[in-house]
Amino acid sequence: LVPDKPRNLTVTNIKSRSAEISWLDPDPGNPRIQLNITRFWIQVKKDDVLILSANTGKVYEYKLSDFTPYTMYEISVAAGNPHGFGEETNTWFLTSEEVPSGPPLNIKTTSRSASSLSFTWDPPEKDKQNGVIISYTACVSHSENGHCFQIFTTNKREWVIRHLTASIKYYVRILANTKVGHGNYSESRGFFTNGKAAEKAIAETSSTVTFSLQIPSKTFAYFYVVALKLKDGKEPTSSGSYENSEFVTYAEARKSTNSKPYIAAVVTSSGVDRKMFVLGDGRNTSDPTSRRRRSTSSGYYNGPLEPGSSYSIFQRIVLSDKVEYYSTDWSPASKTSEYAGSPSILIKTSSGDIKAQEGDLVNLLCSAQGEPPVSFSWKKDKKPLESFMEKDKPHHSSLLVVTVKDQTSFGKYTCHIRDRFESTTYTMSVLKDTCIGNPTSVPGTDKNDDGSEIYLVGIIILAILLNILVFIFICQNRRLKSKANLENKTHSRNNSNDTYHYADKDDGSFQDVKNEQPTSTALERLGEEENADHVYSQLNEVQNDHVQLEEETGM
Repeated sequence: LVPDKPRNLTVTNIKSRSAEISWLDPDPGNPRIQLNITRFWIQVKKDDVLILSANTGKVYEYKLSDFTPYTMYEISVAAGNPHGFGEETNTWFLTSEEVPSGPPLNIKTTSRSASSLSFTWDPPEKDKQNGVIISYTACVSHSENGHCFQIFTTNKREWVIRHLTASIKYYVRILANTKVGHGNYSESRGFFTNGKAAEKAIAETSSTVTFSLQIPSKTFAYFYVVALKLKDGKEPTSSGSYENSEFVTYAEARKSTNSKPYIAAVVTSSGVDRKMFVLGDGRNTSDPTSRRRRSTSSGYYNGPLEPGSSYSIFQRIVLSDKVEYYSTDWSPASKTSEYAGSPSILIKTSSGDIKAQEGDLVNLLCSAQGEPPVSFSWKKDKKPLESFMEKDKPHHSSLLVVTVKDQTSFGKYTCHIRDRFESTTYTMSVLKDTCIGNPTSVPGTDKNDDGSEIYLVGIIILAILLNILVFIFICQNRRLKSKANLENKTHSRNNSNDTYHYADKDDGSFQDVKNEQPTSTALERLGEEENADHVYSQLNEVQNDHVQLEEETGM
């Protein structure tokens, strides 16, 4: 038979890493079994895992060590004889606390502003807490491990530091406390306060808002201009809480059902030449962190904004080491204006009705203002035509070059204009001219017919006459000078034979003009070599002069 279980198992002198146990023999009412005890078996478990198993002689005390502070352990003792071990006696105990042996972890900011920093952190690793964490002490300094100019103790795992300076890096370190004492500080983590926000937009259209940016005073590599469309008047999350990987492109932001911050532009330190920034101007900028490519697909598109919508921006400034960065605060919300309507035709710069003859080249110009992007298309008799050229400056314009081949080329030509929201049309006609001459606008049929073409023709004629008069005056002046020089030379030869004989020689003062051709001959030959392209260029030149005159005179 095996012995009965020991009695009065007791744990004494409990410390953070050790304890002592004692027990008594089984019930003395069974002397046969009691006298037969030769040994004891001690077991220690932690979280139901056996961590110690020891056989002893016939002793009634045992010292245990290598425990973890503030940890629950289970102790069991069994008595044994040559036949084996009997039933166990069990008890539980908790080791005492120590100061934490590990620091708090994962210090990070939850929000930043130009004057404050908000932090959270995690407790030390569980096996290094060594007790109940009753509080944390946070320290903020101007340098890593420097003097703490602010100290704060809290039983929570968060802290807001106030009354700080904008765009300054501060260092934070934290320690944990148990009732026994405090542990060591964590490593210092550096965080920048935000820079001051851009002011509210100074100008708005239905697709753009203009901000005055905050140019960093510190040396920096580049900065992103990050924009966000605001919904339902909600304040955006702190700009400093976003990681760079959370920013999307303009196209991705447009597709998203939830409002997401997108990079509208990137500005390098060498590219800062002005503070004004137009959000929604349609420009592309390349990403300085990627390899240079001809394509703009790796860059950022500052696309047009929604009419009647509120937007806010901030700048993410990347410092010269390209590792650290900080942000400005969000700008005040700025709202685009409501859209006024369809694209506006620029009558004064667009073509009116034009007379032409078969074989002529006619330029039809269509200009408009609207919300970008603005596109043009042409049709005649419901058939699409291909424009010759389109441009965006100084106005959105499209040029159609019509070759008047036969009777079918005459008629109405319709310019279709579409902007971001609406579309409209503008119609002009090419009419058959029974008079000989270049294509001209039909008096009384031009939508902008206010006599400007008559003035244009008069100015051209006056310019030609003025050039002719200047040319005649120059020729007459040269002839008079030549005649005077000839008379002086004749007079000199009559007065001096030496001079006469010297002049009769091959003098370098005179030029051989045998190979020279009259200027008029060269001009005539040039005119003979001109082809039909000269006529096209002449038409383009007259048309452009006509447009320029209308813009300058407002006629």
